[in-house]
Amino acid sequence: MKKIAYLLLISLSFVACNPNKDKQPKTDEHSAEYALNYEGVYKGTYPCADCSGIQVSLTLNTDKTFRYETVYLGKKDGRFVHKGNYTIKENILTIQENDQPIHFAVGESALTLLGNDLKPNTGELASFYLLKKQKKFDYQGQYETYNDKKGEYFQRLSIQPKEKNYEVVFSASKVKDKENCHFSGIGNIKNDTLWVNIAHEDNKEILMYIAPSHDNLGVEVFTKNFEERAKMMFYCSGGSSLAGQYIKNEVTANSIGRFTNQNTIAEVLQTLPNAQIEKKIGHGEFKEDVYDDYQIFGTNSQPLFTVTPKDTADVHQKINRVLIHTPFFRTDKGINSKSTYGDIKNAYTITKIEPTREHIVLIVNEMNANFSIAKTKLQEGWWNEETKSVNEDKIPVDAQVDSFILWWKEAKK
Repeated sequence: MKKIAYLLLISLSFVACNPNKDKQPKTDEHSAEYALNYEGVYKGTYPCADCSGIQVSLTLNTDKTFRYETVYLGKKDGRFVHKGNYTIKENILTIQENDQPIHFAVGESALTLLGNDLKPNTGELASFYLLKKQKKFDYQGQYETYNDKKGEYFQRLSIQPKEKNYEVVFSASKVKDKENCHFSGIGNIKNDTLWVNIAHEDNKEILMYIAPSHDNLGVEVFTKNFEERAKMMFYCSGGSSLAGQYIKNEVTANSIGRFTNQNTIAEVLQTLPNAQIEKKIGHGEFKEDVYDDYQIFGTNSQPLFTVTPKDTADVHQKINRVLIHTPFFRTDKGINSKSTYGDIKNAYTITKIEPTREHIVLIVNEMNANFSIAKTKLQEGWWNEETKSVNEDKIPVDAQVDSFILWWKEAKK
């Protein structure tokens, strides 16, 4: 999303910037099959010339009606919703926005925005005009409002199964030694949205909804009726509210946020808008070590983490490695990408310590994790020549790690 702001304003016609005007959108031989299963919700983020992106959500209902929502990020009054009927002819989906047709090519679990000439964009950010079909969201987990600075205010959300429903608990960091927000209730799912009654009076109903965020990394919390939004402030003090965006941020031995060691790279790519994914060629310590790194960003372009498969050129492999970029993601013991040697030693058993060319690596098997500390942070005499091992007494307890990596080495196709 970093490159979006200075691009030309999105246009429904790509003719002027399309160097190959004779090409029709490519369709797979199975595209007719895809068209049979087009109903559902599609999301993506278009480029924008004067904002940080246009979040797009298109819902196709079985009765041939649609709901098309666009949100211009950072723009006041930048949300627009259009409804109507859609048509599909020869794998081209057409909807109407302000009485103007918008066309999409129907693909496998995706829609590609077309110009008025029914041709796709072929520019540098052509992939950003892709809307991806959404899958059922897994609500269970721990969430927080995004903040990567130690000691700053944040709010937590826990969603856990309870019989056929979910227990929903909001809390917050302390302000003047007092918890700033607290609410607990029972939610039930309807149309992939979690609904919770937040009325504090008996025999009343004020519905709060919890729905997947645009990038599916977390949830958005608000009230069904806009005029009832102030009711979410009842459970907080100091002008705070339960409303907002919460991201799954717990790290375990086999998961980070909403992704696990059972997810393939393709599943990660299907989950997020392309505007929040950047593929890079990664290199290891040796020249022959080359990797396909997929860096994941938040909606505000903040780097979150990078997922990597074992081999290159195969997105159908499971995630093999996760490099965590921000301390926002942390374990249940508080360990994150800015923890110190002392923090890690107090929280977990360090299985072994190995030196590399520029670092020592703390290996914690119970977390499937490696933590690197630069040799420049170590005290003199850190290497024991007799035992050929690292002298742990020469590692300062306040030495901060340079990297936090999850290794899911058993992940296979």
